[in-house]
Amino acid sequence: MASPRPVRLSKIGSRNADPNRSGSGSGSGSTRSHKRSVSTPKAPADPSDTRDHIPSSSTYRRDPQTFQESDDEFVSEKIAPIPSINPSFKRPNINTLNNTPSQSKIRKTKSWSPPNFGLRRILFFALISATLLVMFFRPSISDIFSTTIWLPSSWRANRVPVSSDISTLSPKERKLAVKQIEYAHNMENYFPSERNWGGREHGREDYKFHTEKELRKLAVCTATNTCRENQTNVVILGHIFSHFHIYEGYMGGEGIWTANLVETLTKWGYTILHARDDWVYMWYIYNQIPDMVKAIVAWRTGQYGTFEDHVKSPWRINGVPAWKFFVYNYFPDHYTSIVGDAWNMHSEFGFSHKQRNFTFIPYVVEPATTPPYTPSAQRPNQVYILAKFLRYFYPGAQPAWEDTGVFLRAKTVLEQEFPGFEFVVGCKDDRNSASQIENSMQLPDGIRNLGQMDRIEFEHQLANSRVMLGIGWPTLSPSPHVALSLGIPFINPYSMWGWSSFDDPDTWQQSQHHTLKALGEPYIYHVLRNNETELIEAIRKALSTPIEPYILPIMTRDYHERQVSKWINTDWKSKAERILENRKKGIETENGNDLKEFML
Repeated sequence: MASPRPVRLSKIGSRNADPNRSGSGSGSGSTRSHKRSVSTPKAPADPSDTRDHIPSSSTYRRDPQTFQESDDEFVSEKIAPIPSINPSFKRPNINTLNNTPSQSKIRKTKSWSPPNFGLRRILFFALISATLLVMFFRPSISDIFSTTIWLPSSWRANRVPVSSDISTLSPKERKLAVKQIEYAHNMENYFPSERNWGGREHGREDYKFHTEKELRKLAVCTATNTCRENQTNVVILGHIFSHFHIYEGYMGGEGIWTANLVETLTKWGYTILHARDDWVYMWYIYNQIPDMVKAIVAWRTGQYGTFEDHVKSPWRINGVPAWKFFVYNYFPDHYTSIVGDAWNMHSEFGFSHKQRNFTFIPYVVEPATTPPYTPSAQRPNQVYILAKFLRYFYPGAQPAWEDTGVFLRAKTVLEQEFPGFEFVVGCKDDRNSASQIENSMQLPDGIRNLGQMDRIEFEHQLANSRVMLGIGWPTLSPSPHVALSLGIPFINPYSMWGWSSFDDPDTWQQSQHHTLKALGEPYIYHVLRNNETELIEAIRKALSTPIEPYILPIMTRDYHERQVSKWINTDWKSKAERILENRKKGIETENGNDLKEFML
C-alpha cells in the first residue's frame, strides 16, 4: 500500500478552507483534490432559536446564521459538518511528516462541540442580577467619604439613640438622617443646646441660636457630602406671629398656619431658619448663604429694621432680592408687595367674584380624631359661643348683638323646644387690673362660662356642642372650620350696605367669616347683625338639622401640600423678570399701591 499522503491543514475558518479535509487524510483512492478551493457552506438557521443576539465588542459581527469575521485567524462559531472518516485510514508516519516543508504551519485543532446555550443564558441573567444589585444597593460616594475613618477620633463614639420620627423616610434619607444626628450629638460638646435666653425683656435671642445651629448642620452636611434631599434649600421665617408660635406657643390663626407650614417643609427635608421680625438678622443670614435661600416669609416692617432698609438696590448690591421676599398676611386681599400679586401670601381665601392672584397656602383642617366624632343626636342641646375674651361682647369689638340681653331671651324661648338648651363659652377678661376696675365687664346673662381652656379641652367642649355661634369677633378664625369638621354648623353674622343683596355675598358690607360666605344652610347660617328673630330661627334650624362632618376642599392637607409644593418649586425669578420688563415699558399687570421697580 502506498504511504499516506501528508496532510496540510488550512487556516480553520478561512473562506477557502476545504471542509472535507478537516481532520482527515485522503488515501490513494481519494476522489477529492486537496488543492481545490471549496467555500464553507452556511449552516441553516434554526427556526426554534428566538433569542436576541447581542453584538460583541470584538472585531466580528453576527448575522442570524453565522459570525462573519474580519480576521481569518478566528474560528467561526458554526462550520460545515465534518465528513465521516474512512475506517481503513492509517495514522501517517511521523517521519514522513517531519520531512514536510510546511511543518511549522501545522496547527492542531480540537473537535468542535455546540455551545451550551442554557449555561450562557444562566450566566447572562446572573450578570444582569448582579448589575441591578450594585445599582440599587451600592454604597454612595457620601457613604465612602463620610465614614468614621475620615472623621475626628472624638467622633468615633458609640451610636446615639435615633428618634422614631425618621422611620418614615426612605432608606437613603434615613441613613443620611442618622449620620447627621450622630454628628450633631458629637458637636454638642462644643456647641451646647438648651440655653436660657430670657424672656421678652431680654430680646429673645433664642431664634438666633436655632438658626446658627441649623447653619452648622448645613456646614457639616456639605463638608461630608451627607446633605439630605432639599436640605440645602432654605426658607427663612421672619414674621412676628411665627416667632410667637414657635417660642411662646401662640395658637391663633397665624400660629396654626406656621405649625402646618413648618411641618410640611420639615417633612420634605427643607432647612427652616428663624429670624423673629428682625430684618437686620434676615439680611445677615441671607448674605451667608444667598444661593441656598429659596424664600423669606415675613412682614415688611419689624422691631429691628424694615425690608426697605435691606432690599437689593443699586446702592445696596448685597441686599435681599425683592423676588425672594413674600409678604405674609393671614387675611386675604392685602396687596403690599413691591413686586406683584403672587408675592402676597395668605392663609384664608376669603370670598370674591374677582380673580385671586395672591399665593394662597391654607392651614390644615384635619378630620375629627381627637376628640372623636360624636353623632349630633348624642350631644346635648348646647350652643358654643366663639369668644375667648370677655371684651368681645362689648362695644369696641363690634359685637354682632349690642343688646347683650338677647342671649337670655333666646335661651328662654329655645329651652321650651329643646330640653336642656344652653349657651356656653370659654373666655376670660384679658385686660389689666386697672382697666377691669375702671370699666367692669360681666358675662351676659344666659351664658355659662367654661373658663379658659387649652386647645385640646376647647375641642372636647366644642365636640360636645350642636351649634357654634359667632358674635362678630374674631374674624376669619380657624374655629368655624374646626366646628364643621366635627359636624357642627356655624352661625355667621353679617351686615349689608343699602344696595347689598343677600343672594350675593360679595356685596355684603361685612361678615365674621368671609371664606365661609361660599357655603349656605345647613352648614352655615348667615344671620343679619342685631336681628334677634333671625338669630333664634337660625339656632332652631341648626338644632333640628344635624350635619355630617365637612371640610372645605381648599382646607385639606392634600390641598395644603399641593399649594406649598407649587410655591416652593416656582421659578419666581423668571416671573419677576417678566413683570419688571413690562413695568419698565409702562405696562402694569399687578395690583396694589406699593408696586415699584426693583433689582433682580
